[in-house]
Formats: sequence, structure tokens, C-alpha cells
Amino acid sequence: MALKKIPFCQLGKGEYNRPISRAHVNKIKREFHEDMVQPAIVSYRDGKYWIIDHQHQSQAIYELNNSDPNTLITCDVKIGLTYEQEADLYYRLNTGQKKPTFLQQLIGLIESRDDKALEFRDVVESCGYTIGDGTKNSLSAISTTWKIFNSERGATKLTRILTLTHSCWPDDKSGVDSRIIAGLNMFLRYHVDEFDNEQFVKSLSKSEPSDIANKATTFYKQMDSRSYTHPYCVYTEIIKRYNYGLRNNKLIPMPPKV
Repeated sequence: MALKKIPFCQLGKGEYNRPISRAHVNKIKREFHEDMVQPAIVSYRDGKYWIIDHQHQSQAIYELNNSDPNTLITCDVKIGLTYEQEADLYYRLNTGQKKPTFLQQLIGLIESRDDKALEFRDVVESCGYTIGDGTKNSLSAISTTWKIFNSERGATKLTRILTLTHSCWPDDKSGVDSRIIAGLNMFLRYHVDEFDNEQFVKSLSKSEPSDIANKATTFYKQMDSRSYTHPYCVYTEIIKRYNYGLRNNKLIPMPPKV
């Protein structure tokens, strides 16, 4: 273990690190004791120090020292790690502690250059969305879309779903609500070769996705039957919006599975 005291202002942070939690930092400050301090895990790469683990403890020590940027942080310095190896180490060090969110786990996989995670990111971005940057185009239904992506012909299915949501509701984040995504997945499963793409966009873009999801949720709660799953209720609501105003070529919804 190569221990070194490094000024707080010289510690950088990679994208794999989760955002600082004020509650966590404040808790460390309240319960702080010198004997409990653990060396921060740091990587020396490209002439800079990058903190991998114990960032909250380091932030607390910095604040307890009047936020002096020259506050010395005791660090266990790793030499020769690539950025991808740092991300992988961060993920392994944090496994078994406070469980990262699915989004944080996925970002860790992307930053460590996991092939499957990178392919998923490419599909998402090709449809006009982003992952985890907090913008209006940031994909929210991460676990749902990841599950679809990992199913049979998943990349093709997810591309079709996200292309539809972006075409219908390009400026509405509720268009990628997990309820909408699951309902669209069922819609495509049953009607992929039956519906008209232009008609779908024309009809569904007139509705707010949050209204579709909320009406489906209300209907789901009213049903006393396990055959009416939540995705099925969203699916039938999508069918109603698609068929509205059509005289011909209306879609016939599949019955719920018993």
C-alpha cells in the first residue's frame, strides 16, 4: 500500500463515481473520529490523481477543515490503472456496500467499456436519447429498456420502441416512462406487422404520454384480475388512441392472458 497525503484540490473524480450525497457527508461529519478514517483509494493517471473510493469521507474532511482546498487527504495511490480499470475497481469496491442504483451500475459498466453496456448506450443515443446526464432527453426507464435490450432481438425491438417514443413525444420525458415503454413493447409484440407507423405517430402524438400511463394505471387498479397486468392496460390504452378516428384498418387488441 503506497500511502500519500494529497491536497483535496488535486483530487479529480471520474464519471463512474456516484454524485455526492449531502446526507452522507453530513452524517460522516457528525460522527467523525480520526481513528475511523480510512485512506481514500486514488489512481495516479495522466499526471493527475483520481479518487475512486471514499469520496464522501474526503469531502467531509475537507469541509471540517473550513473547506481549505489544501486540506491533506491520506490516500492509497494506485499506479498504472487505465480509466476503464478505475471504473471496474470502483464498481467492485462498492459492491456489498450501499447498493448503487441500476443507473449507477450501468454507468459504471459503460465507463469500464463493457461491450453490452456500450452497445445499449449506442442504441439509446441513436434514437435521440442520452443516459444519466439529467437533460430533457435523458432516458428514465433504464431497467425496463435494459431488460428489453437483453431479450431476443432486443436491440431491434428497443430501437423501434425508442424511435416511436421520440417521434411522438420528442420534448416530453414522460414518453420514456417505464409504463409507456412496457406497454409499447407489448404493442409491438402483438402488432409489429399490422400497424401503420405514420398513423401511429399522428394519433399518439395528440396524447400526452403521462395521460396514457395514468389512465392505464387507474384501470389496472380497478381490475380484480391477475390477467390484467399493468403493461397490458397501457397496451390497450395505446390501441384506443391509435384506433380513434379510424374507419378502416383498426387494430384488434389481444385478450389478456389468463
